Amino acid sequence: MNEHPHSVPSIRGDKESWFPGKKPEQVKPGSYPILFIHGINATTETWWKGNNDISELAYSKGYETAFIELSGTDDMWANGLLLAEKLREVYNFFNKKVVIAAHSKGGVDAQTAIVYHGAAEFVKRVITLSTPHHGSELADLAYSKWADWLTETLGSKSDAVFSLQKAYMEAYRKRTDQHTVSREIPFYTFGGTGWGGLNSELFWSGLYLRRFGANDGAVTVKSSRLPYSREVRVDDWNHKTIKQGEEIFPYVESLLGEEVGDIPESADQDSPKEEVHTSVLHRGGAYEGRGTEQFSVEEGVDEMTVDWFSCFRDTELVLTDPGGKIYTDFAAAGDETGFFPNAFHHSTLIRTPDSGKWVLESRNDKRETYLLNVLFTNGVLPQVEEIFSGYEDSKSKGVKMNNVTSINRQVHITHIPVRNKGNKKSIENPSSLDPVSLSRYDEGILNFTIDIKGTTGRGNEFERTVIKTMFVGQDGTLYE
Repeated sequence: MNEHPHSVPSIRGDKESWFPGKKPEQVKPGSYPILFIHGINATTETWWKGNNDISELAYSKGYETAFIELSGTDDMWANGLLLAEKLREVYNFFNKKVVIAAHSKGGVDAQTAIVYHGAAEFVKRVITLSTPHHGSELADLAYSKWADWLTETLGSKSDAVFSLQKAYMEAYRKRTDQHTVSREIPFYTFGGTGWGGLNSELFWSGLYLRRFGANDGAVTVKSSRLPYSREVRVDDWNHKTIKQGEEIFPYVESLLGEEVGDIPESADQDSPKEEVHTSVLHRGGAYEGRGTEQFSVEEGVDEMTVDWFSCFRDTELVLTDPGGKIYTDFAAAGDETGFFPNAFHHSTLIRTPDSGKWVLESRNDKRETYLLNVLFTNGVLPQVEEIFSGYEDSKSKGVKMNNVTSINRQVHITHIPVRNKGNKKSIENPSSLDPVSLSRYDEGILNFTIDIKGTTGRGNEFERTVIKTMFVGQDGTLYE
């Protein structure tokens, strides 16, 4: 790990430790030290590498700083316990409380330390920068049926990712938000709405998350909020730029003194500028040499993004439309969401795609595991509530959707118990999805992958995938 230009190495350990930044010659009167906490699959370097000047800005403006190295793969319970211990050390070092500035999952780690491990006495206030307080749909995807091939290869199904599944975080919120200490330490939140163009590391994930609301390519604005916090600003930041000094420090600085300074009103960017209806198809697997995937496209699709997601940057891809036209222009970019470390997206955007059967061929002389994602704008739009409605009565019961004459659903459940994640179980097409049946599972996550095939009124086939999670509590309570 590279040394921070203003660090004090004598305090620093190899991992899971903290270190202070260099003390400014003149500390700003009435200010509190800033403790920077990184997010999932990241390290303290995130605060000064990759054009991030936030620690430099803090130093130049007279603010004391400290940085903590938590595990990028542990859940909030392990990180929160460690953080609470280190917060006491940081408090004793500076002899004053700190203002926490936490990126992404670091905000959940901070709240866990405060609520469950007595760290409130060391903290003045908490600033969260695109923290998934309500989880991320990308974590749901990582544990889904079709992504399993890729995430097993990447080794990315960590305790951190597991804990950020939507239903898990819903259970966490129900438990955490009832504590009075949750409101004793003020929280200030930031959210982002930018995710760049086709060649950016956050384009595909931003497009994927768009149907859930405005997002920064990893976390939706809705998830970045807490009901008892103050939202400082939502702006055109992505999940990387929302922690960069030149972007965020002008707003953070007003939160570093004894009293909170004037904060600009939140920008009105918490929803897309125009209503866009999107849905997705997932497929996954493994091959060596040459692989082939086929999928159907119906009429009425305005745009289609085909995304090949794997651990190789150099995969050769050839997409053929129903009329024989060939597409080979796939833009490659590494994934920067934190949920799929060391993976690469290969994406191409097709406008007004022809209806019919599309074929994607992949070539690689190595064994490649992959997740194929096809994102549709308009066309058939299945809804989760409709898909679940009536399922317990008949597995073949139709779902009412406009311009659809037939539909078939295949449901795959992965049950992952909290106490022994390695003892996961797969259930294909369960006989019932009623709450009583689901509540009988052991405490843990139920990750649903629902594959839908059908025919439109014009006789064109369509395919979609819906992913949903539920959390089964110790007492059988379901959270979703």
